[in-house]
Amino acid sequence: MSETGPPSERDGASVGGDDVLVLLVDDNEAWARSTAQVLEHQRAALSVRTATDLSTASAAFAEYDPDCVVCDYQLEAGTGLELLEEVRDRSPDRPFVLITGEGDETVASDAISQEVTDYIPKRSLGGRDDLLASRVESAVDSYRTRRALDRERRTKDAMLDVLTATTGETELSRQFCAQLVERGYACAWIGRVTDDGGPVPRAVAGREAYLDAVVGPDRVPPPGEPARRALDADGVVATSIGEPRDGPAAAVPGDIADGSDGQRGTTPGGMAPERSAHDWETVAADCGFERAVAGPVRSDGVQFGVLAVYADDAVVDADRERSAVSEYADTVGYALRTAEQQRSLLSSHPVSLSVEVGDGAAPLVAVAEALPASAAVEVRSALSRGDGTTLYVAAVEGVPASTLEERVTAVDAVESVTVDADASPPRCEVVVAARTPEELLASHGARFEETVVDDGAATLSVRVSDDAKLATLRETLETEYDDVTVSTVWTGRDASAAGAAGDPLADLTARQRDVLRHAFAVGYFERPRGASATDLADHFDVARATVTQHLRTAQRKVFSRLLSGED
Repeated sequence: MSETGPPSERDGASVGGDDVLVLLVDDNEAWARSTAQVLEHQRAALSVRTATDLSTASAAFAEYDPDCVVCDYQLEAGTGLELLEEVRDRSPDRPFVLITGEGDETVASDAISQEVTDYIPKRSLGGRDDLLASRVESAVDSYRTRRALDRERRTKDAMLDVLTATTGETELSRQFCAQLVERGYACAWIGRVTDDGGPVPRAVAGREAYLDAVVGPDRVPPPGEPARRALDADGVVATSIGEPRDGPAAAVPGDIADGSDGQRGTTPGGMAPERSAHDWETVAADCGFERAVAGPVRSDGVQFGVLAVYADDAVVDADRERSAVSEYADTVGYALRTAEQQRSLLSSHPVSLSVEVGDGAAPLVAVAEALPASAAVEVRSALSRGDGTTLYVAAVEGVPASTLEERVTAVDAVESVTVDADASPPRCEVVVAARTPEELLASHGARFEETVVDDGAATLSVRVSDDAKLATLRETLETEYDDVTVSTVWTGRDASAAGAAGDPLADLTARQRDVLRHAFAVGYFERPRGASATDLADHFDVARATVTQHLRTAQRKVFSRLLSGED
């Protein structure tokens, strides 16, 4: 039998593209040996280890971590169901095929209840040499596909966690690449679009030597490189490294040194010869890559760059991987777009912003819902009064004055309505006895300018002079209402200028700033410490791990900005 050692993680490999280690357990040593030989003969990818009793099988499972277990039901000192129970404790979804002998078909229900993957009467194997191999192949393929899908889900969840904890574009890109490498890719990089249309690296993780050799700092990839092709094609491209390309390859003088044996040569010092940047595929192969997938990064029509990933194993499902990379790229685009908006919100100049609220819990949205679809409400004044009510003075178009009072009064939050029918359009004074977005904004120092209600949403225009309150303001609105969007932001200068000012806290989220400032104020960074992480957690009413994560992320961002000078 094969002397295969413990396999590496192969979540994303198909049976046809990677070895499959099978643990075959039967107390008939001759049957186990002959069946193992048949399996390895029928499927080149199968490598079989054998065991003849439960204790040996248990030790082999722990040592070799097989992709599939094939076990006879009736063993000399127990049953295969005992091994099944142990396997399920260690790996709930590992493929387990139970072989039943004569008269043992009654154990099928017990096996199914313990989540056996498949069971085969031993007599069925007679004259069907390929039956067992086919069942093992199918079980492992399904298992790996499920694991790959689960890995994709975990990757997306991790990316969303990065999005909620990070606002700096460079740090976002770096962490996204790190997540992709952590989930199985050998290399991942994100490039930003330059004036000449090519992507220049923004962040990379994994085997960075590839990017250093092929792209280098401040250079664009050569034509044909997957990232460049994805931008040129404006879509996802997938490439198998080493497969012939359409059309002749361009010769690059001095690119590859040929040895006397016809293989790629080495320099006199024993090092591989320097590769041309245009020979990206040779460099990729030298790095161990077998495939590459790339897709454009964009959001809301804005092109941010490109995402490219490289792997050193065969692919399970090319269509699914292209779809997954496309979703990853869309997530990165959304994150960069959000970071851009958040950075604007954190500028040091007064900010005018437009906030859209579509939740019917907002009184003006409820009023609009009570009016005809063609109606438009323009609030010219909103006054929060000391008794917990808010007075709106609004002009209402699209509703006859004769029915306006009746419709508005029907809204639960409305306490009183006065309509001036002589005005054009009719003017309406409405007193509401409920929390309003305008009141929430005013309580955080915002100056009301205008609210317009149309198409089932209220759009508020306000101005905030203290930019430190913006993030808190957004969080407050989002806590009160389900549907809140900051749709437009104007500042006295653009966001890049704000970043150039050198504010070391510019990349931090509002919560990261709060935690860092409070930790400094209470002496967390002093020796001896004036407060512990537990004290900080109690102050913010969050878990200790959450506070330490905020502190680590905040410190990394601050040091990165101070020491590297990056935006």
